[in-house]
Amino acid sequence: MTSLTVATAVLLSTLCLLLSNEASGYNLTVETKHGYVRGYEAISLANSNVTYYAFQGVPYGKPPVGSLRFQDPQPVPSWEGVINATSFKPTCAALETGRVAAGSEDCLYVNVYVPKTNKDNEELLLPVVVWFHGGGFTRGSSRNNPSYMIEKPLIVVTVSYRLGIMGFLSTLDKNAWGNAGLKDQSLALQFVKSNILHFGGNPNRVTIFGQSAGSASVEYQIVSPKSAGLFSQAIASSGSTLNEWGFNKNPLELTIRFARWFNITSNDTKEIVAGLQKIDWETLILNSQVYGKFLPSVEAESPNAFVSQSTYDLWSAGKFNKVPFLRGYNNEEGSYGKNSYTRYGNDSKTIIPAGLNMDLNSPEANEVINIITERYFPGKSYYNFTNAINFMTQHYFVRGIRKTSRDYVNSSTPLFFYKFTYVTKENYTRGANGGAGHAEEGVYVWYSRKLLNDEDVLMKDRHTTFLSNFIIYGHPTPKKDPLLQNITWPEASEGIQSVDDIRYIEIGRNLVPGINPDHEDFLFWRNLFRKYAKSTVYSY
Repeated sequence: MTSLTVATAVLLSTLCLLLSNEASGYNLTVETKHGYVRGYEAISLANSNVTYYAFQGVPYGKPPVGSLRFQDPQPVPSWEGVINATSFKPTCAALETGRVAAGSEDCLYVNVYVPKTNKDNEELLLPVVVWFHGGGFTRGSSRNNPSYMIEKPLIVVTVSYRLGIMGFLSTLDKNAWGNAGLKDQSLALQFVKSNILHFGGNPNRVTIFGQSAGSASVEYQIVSPKSAGLFSQAIASSGSTLNEWGFNKNPLELTIRFARWFNITSNDTKEIVAGLQKIDWETLILNSQVYGKFLPSVEAESPNAFVSQSTYDLWSAGKFNKVPFLRGYNNEEGSYGKNSYTRYGNDSKTIIPAGLNMDLNSPEANEVINIITERYFPGKSYYNFTNAINFMTQHYFVRGIRKTSRDYVNSSTPLFFYKFTYVTKENYTRGANGGAGHAEEGVYVWYSRKLLNDEDVLMKDRHTTFLSNFIIYGHPTPKKDPLLQNITWPEASEGIQSVDDIRYIEIGRNLVPGINPDHEDFLFWRNLFRKYAKSTVYSY
């Protein structure tokens, strides 16, 4: 008996989907390895003629409350009866706009969306895409609507993971190892690996996908040996482990300072953690950023460490899970910070990359300020809006993305690279300089009411086709397609002349192959770091 036959037999025995209402297909019940979950038949918001099966709020981890707060996640225990997976669970606790503590500590859940396939194909296992949301590791949710992607023959899984202090407090020892939020993601991947077959998915065809902090999360999963074998491909949009907004170099120092805020004066990490576990979660969240943000960090060496050395070094040494990778960025990522651009004029030291590990009062720091100023702020034009946005695009996003992409190309692992430049009057981030702002491409992946013209709909169709092609076939253009202007997307390494070269597709109103996006900026930052970086580089 072939493995496919065995898989099909398991699928048909568990995915007969035990219809409790066979006439309508409503209230589908699936038996997972942990117990039964009941979903429902949903109607696409993009096309009322399309329906799919939705299972919302499926637990993958034990609630991280009480003594489990700040700790590595534990697998969900088996349950009795049937879990009603017909509505979202609360988002993970976070500090939302307006200084509001929202969500819940009990938040380790996934949402599973299964397309209705033709009866002739019901025995085929579907590829799976697992989504990690963005939000700077401090906010966000897994409530993305899959109405666009669910029209493709693939299963969509969205993941909730701990954020901010709940997900990234660290004492660098057994009392709070750190990176709990990243470990939540890995545990969710383990859950998918063990259970997606029961939903009709192929556990050996799992693609991880994320945007912004979710994109950095994808890179973290790629570099962590703890997630090896849990996914076979990856997609990352607008984020890297090397972006300084997503990394904390001194997590223990931040934890101790934060504990002092609550009059926990002990230096004993066990006492610090115990004290913080006694404080209600809303109070912790409301005060969680008084000294800075709790973010991913390098852990102490331990058998359970998710990442225990600089990811810059891991990328440079080729020490990562080598899976086919589709990734890119938008041409005006810096627009996300358009309301705070004046800080460069208020203090020019803020343009120095944290990854250089410099004494900001040293002569070399002044040299770096002058070099960066000459390139991005000629005539010390720090208050120039356009210049600041261009600088932030490179400084906070593209620099790190190009670095890890170069390392990927040098590893001879398939990489497909893009630069997203499509703009429309409905652009929700409204790129300050007329470009595609941070997270702009998301409205062409997840259902949005913002697609108000035919060009936007065409972009949605193209973008979801690129993505689904990669998820299903491992290539964004496996064959000529008029929708995609009959282009063939080259691998990033195809025919390059230098280790610094990278081929890509510009995704605008037309699809244009090119080489070396923002290359002068890439070389500028590479040379700057080579000359001025001190000690170990953690962010780039």
